[in-house]
Parts: sequence; C-alpha cells; structure tokens
Amino acid sequence: MHHDLDIYPIPEKVLYINDLTIADTAPYYETTKQYEKALTGETQAKGGILPDDNVRIYVPLDLNADQILHRLREIYRIMESPDDMNESDFWVETNKIVAQLEIYDQVWVARNLKDAVRINDNIHSPKGIQLAKEIISILMEDEGCAESFPYNIIDELQAEFGIQAD
Repeated sequence: MHHDLDIYPIPEKVLYINDLTIADTAPYYETTKQYEKALTGETQAKGGILPDDNVRIYVPLDLNADQILHRLREIYRIMESPDDMNESDFWVETNKIVAQLEIYDQVWVARNLKDAVRINDNIHSPKGIQLAKEIISILMEDEGCAESFPYNIIDELQAEFGIQAD
C-alpha cells in the first residue's frame, strides 16, 4: 500500500477540528478525562495516555450538503433498516453526520453572519437549517423498528435548528 505522507495540508488554508470522535468509528475512551488527555496527543513516555507507537494524522474531510447527505445515505445502504440489533451503530454513525452538520453550520454562520438566524440561544445559518431539514427527511424515510433511533436525533435536530415537526 502507498499513501502520500505530506507535512502540510493541501490546500494549506483549512480548518482543524480537534475532535477524536468524528473520524473514529468506535468511542475508545471511557471517560471525559481520558478523552481530554488523549486529545493532547501526548504518548505515555511524555506523560500522556496514548501508546508510545501512536501516530496522530489529520485526514481531509470535505463538508458540503451533498457529501454530508451522501454519507448519511451510505449508512442506510450499508446497515439497511434500523432495528434493535443495529440501533447503537446507527446512533454512533449518524451522530458523526450531526457533528459534520454542526461544523458546516458554524462555518457558514461565520462566513455570512448577516444572514444568520437566532434560534433560542443559538445562531444558525440558513444553509445549516436547510441541511438539518434534509437530514431529518432522510431519517424519516426509513424509521425502521429500533426503540429510539432515529426519533431522538430528529427531536434534537428539530429543537436545535427550530424545525417544526410535520
């Protein structure tokens, strides 16, 4: 196998999101304290909790509405319909999509503050609100038969983005 190992990001003007849960598929750290210590990147030899053979990498992730929605559809394509057996996997993977939505929304608020919308104590972009609506629509297409998925995520998105239930 061959991967280009660059010493700088391409393009060089990018945002860094120091959140270990976006790229990893399974939560590895049991406590918030462990997670925060791991986030420092320090290995055990330097007083951290990461193994001494740890290598921290940053991988580009493009965030646009089409790709975020595609990733959500891929979750359904791969895992099929939500049920009691795969509910926790759906929840973990869909929360990554929600994190991507939140980052996308924050960037668009910063880029176009004059069009931002205040909802309760939060500020959202029109693009973020629209994307949240589309995510809810996809989640509603196949509700499956799991106990609380996707309803808990839908409720959170509706409350956060001021979206009325249909």
